[in-house]
Amino acid sequence: MKCSQVPKRLSAFQDGELNPQEQERVSNHLESCSACREQYAEMEKVWQAIGDFKEILPEPEFYGQLVRKINYSDQTRFPVCFSWFFQIFSSPWATSTLLIVGILVGTFLGNILAKSDLFPFQQSQASHSQVAIEVFSLKVFDPIPPGTLADKYMRMASY
Repeated sequence: MKCSQVPKRLSAFQDGELNPQEQERVSNHLESCSACREQYAEMEKVWQAIGDFKEILPEPEFYGQLVRKINYSDQTRFPVCFSWFFQIFSSPWATSTLLIVGILVGTFLGNILAKSDLFPFQQSQASHSQVAIEVFSLKVFDPIPPGTLADKYMRMASY
Protein backbone atom coordinates (compact mmCIF):
# COMPACT_ATOMS: atom_id res chain seq x y z
CA MET A 1 0.00 0.00 0.00
CA LYS A 2 1.27 3.49 -0.86
CA CYS A 3 1.70 6.36 1.60
CA SER A 4 -0.85 8.44 -0.33
CA GLN A 5 -3.56 5.83 0.35
CA VAL A 6 -2.90 5.24 4.05
CA PRO A 7 -3.94 8.62 5.58
CA LYS A 8 -7.38 8.27 4.02
CA ARG A 9 -7.86 4.94 5.78
CA LEU A 10 -6.29 5.65 9.19
CA SER A 11 -9.53 6.62 10.90
CA ALA A 12 -11.34 3.56 9.57
CA PHE A 13 -8.32 1.43 10.56
CA GLN A 14 -8.42 2.74 14.10
CA ASP A 15 -12.17 2.12 14.38
CA GLY A 16 -11.86 -1.40 12.87
CA GLU A 17 -14.15 -0.53 9.96
CA LEU A 18 -11.88 -1.89 7.21
CA ASN A 19 -12.29 -5.36 5.81
CA PRO A 20 -9.69 -7.87 7.06
CA GLN A 21 -7.47 -7.62 3.95
CA GLU A 22 -7.29 -3.81 4.04
CA GLN A 23 -6.78 -3.88 7.82
CA GLU A 24 -3.77 -6.18 7.30
CA ARG A 25 -2.35 -4.03 4.46
CA VAL A 26 -2.58 -0.83 6.52
CA SER A 27 -1.04 -2.60 9.52
CA ASN A 28 1.88 -3.88 7.41
CA HIS A 29 2.40 -0.42 5.93
CA LEU A 30 2.45 1.20 9.38
CA GLU A 31 5.13 -1.27 10.49
CA SER A 32 7.34 -0.40 7.52
CA CYS A 33 6.71 3.39 7.14
CA SER A 34 7.81 5.70 9.94
CA ALA A 35 6.03 8.81 8.53
CA CYS A 36 2.63 7.09 8.43
CA ARG A 37 3.29 5.51 11.83
CA GLU A 38 3.95 8.99 13.31
CA GLN A 39 0.75 10.30 11.76
CA TYR A 40 -1.17 7.37 13.23
CA ALA A 41 0.42 7.96 16.66
CA GLU A 42 -0.64 11.63 16.56
CA MET A 43 -4.16 10.58 15.67
CA GLU A 44 -4.24 8.17 18.59
CA LYS A 45 -3.11 10.95 20.95
CA VAL A 46 -5.99 13.13 19.77
CA TRP A 47 -8.49 10.30 20.30
CA GLN A 48 -7.11 9.65 23.78
CA ALA A 49 -7.39 13.36 24.64
CA ILE A 50 -10.97 13.39 23.42
CA GLY A 51 -11.71 10.25 25.41
CA ASP A 52 -10.53 11.96 28.62
CA PHE A 53 -13.31 14.55 28.43
CA LYS A 54 -16.16 14.11 30.85
CA GLU A 55 -19.51 13.38 29.24
CA ILE A 56 -22.04 16.14 29.74
CA LEU A 57 -25.54 14.80 30.26
CA PRO A 58 -28.56 16.95 29.37
CA GLU A 59 -31.16 17.88 31.93
CA PRO A 60 -33.96 15.30 32.34
CA GLU A 61 -36.62 17.51 30.77
CA PHE A 62 -34.45 18.48 27.77
CA TYR A 63 -35.80 15.83 25.39
CA GLY A 64 -39.41 16.62 26.30
CA GLN A 65 -38.83 20.31 25.59
CA LEU A 66 -37.14 19.46 22.30
CA VAL A 67 -40.05 17.30 21.16
CA ARG A 68 -42.56 20.03 22.11
CA LYS A 69 -40.62 22.66 20.16
CA ILE A 70 -40.42 20.41 17.10
CA ASN A 71 -44.14 19.71 17.22
CA TYR A 72 -44.95 23.39 17.83
CA SER A 73 -42.94 24.48 14.78
CA ASP A 74 -45.28 22.43 12.57
CA GLN A 75 -48.28 24.47 13.69
CA THR A 76 -49.22 27.57 11.75
CA ARG A 77 -48.15 30.85 13.27
CA PHE A 78 -50.80 32.90 11.50
CA PRO A 79 -54.35 33.49 12.66
CA VAL A 80 -56.95 31.19 11.15
CA CYS A 81 -58.53 34.05 9.22
CA PHE A 82 -55.29 34.51 7.21
CA SER A 83 -54.54 30.83 6.64
CA TRP A 84 -56.61 30.72 3.44
CA PHE A 85 -54.54 33.59 2.05
CA PHE A 86 -51.25 31.74 2.56
CA GLN A 87 -52.70 28.54 1.13
CA ILE A 88 -53.79 30.29 -2.07
CA PHE A 89 -50.67 32.41 -2.50
CA SER A 90 -47.48 30.46 -2.19
CA SER A 91 -44.27 32.36 -1.60
CA PRO A 92 -43.40 33.06 -5.29
CA TRP A 93 -46.96 34.16 -6.02
CA ALA A 94 -47.12 36.43 -3.01
CA THR A 95 -43.78 38.00 -3.86
CA SER A 96 -44.77 38.57 -7.48
CA THR A 97 -48.14 40.02 -6.49
CA LEU A 98 -46.60 42.39 -3.96
CA LEU A 99 -43.99 43.51 -6.49
CA ILE A 100 -46.60 44.27 -9.17
CA VAL A 101 -48.90 46.07 -6.72
CA GLY A 102 -45.95 48.09 -5.42
CA ILE A 103 -44.92 49.17 -8.91
CA LEU A 104 -48.49 50.15 -9.84
CA VAL A 105 -49.07 52.09 -6.62
CA GLY A 106 -45.68 53.79 -6.92
CA THR A 107 -46.38 54.81 -10.52
CA PHE A 108 -49.83 56.11 -9.63
CA LEU A 109 -48.61 58.12 -6.64
CA GLY A 110 -45.61 59.39 -8.58
CA ASN A 111 -47.85 60.75 -11.34
CA ILE A 112 -50.17 62.41 -8.82
CA LEU A 113 -47.30 64.02 -6.92
CA ALA A 114 -45.58 65.20 -10.10
CA LYS A 115 -48.76 66.94 -11.32
CA SER A 116 -49.70 68.49 -7.97
CA ASP A 117 -48.34 71.56 -6.22
CA LEU A 118 -46.72 69.47 -3.53
CA PHE A 119 -43.36 70.46 -4.98
CA PRO A 120 -43.38 74.27 -4.76
CA PHE A 121 -39.99 74.70 -6.42
CA GLN A 122 -40.88 72.54 -9.39
CA GLN A 123 -41.03 74.43 -12.65
CA SER A 124 -43.99 74.01 -14.93
CA GLN A 125 -43.69 72.38 -18.31
CA ALA A 126 -40.62 73.70 -20.06
CA SER A 127 -41.05 75.12 -23.53
CA HIS A 128 -38.84 74.10 -26.41
CA SER A 129 -36.77 77.25 -26.09
CA GLN A 130 -36.08 76.53 -22.40
CA VAL A 131 -34.98 73.03 -23.27
CA ALA A 132 -32.71 74.37 -25.99
CA ILE A 133 -31.16 76.85 -23.52
CA GLU A 134 -30.50 74.04 -21.07
CA VAL A 135 -28.93 71.87 -23.76
CA PHE A 136 -26.73 74.64 -25.10
CA SER A 137 -25.69 75.62 -21.59
CA LEU A 138 -23.36 72.65 -21.94
CA LYS A 139 -21.19 74.96 -24.02
CA VAL A 140 -19.47 75.74 -20.72
CA PHE A 141 -17.33 72.75 -21.55
CA ASP A 142 -16.05 74.32 -24.82
CA PRO A 143 -13.94 73.55 -26.65
CA ILE A 144 -15.44 70.11 -27.21
CA PRO A 145 -12.98 67.79 -28.90
CA PRO A 146 -14.39 66.49 -32.18
CA GLY A 147 -15.45 62.84 -32.22
CA THR A 148 -16.15 62.65 -28.47
CA LEU A 149 -19.42 61.73 -26.84
CA ALA A 150 -20.07 65.37 -25.93
CA ASP A 151 -19.55 66.43 -29.55
CA LYS A 152 -22.04 63.84 -30.76
CA TYR A 153 -24.54 64.88 -28.06
CA MET A 154 -24.26 68.53 -29.04
CA ARG A 155 -24.76 67.68 -32.71
CA MET A 156 -27.81 65.58 -31.85
CA ALA A 157 -29.28 68.32 -29.65
CA SER A 158 -28.77 71.02 -32.27
CA TYR A 159 -30.95 69.21 -34.83
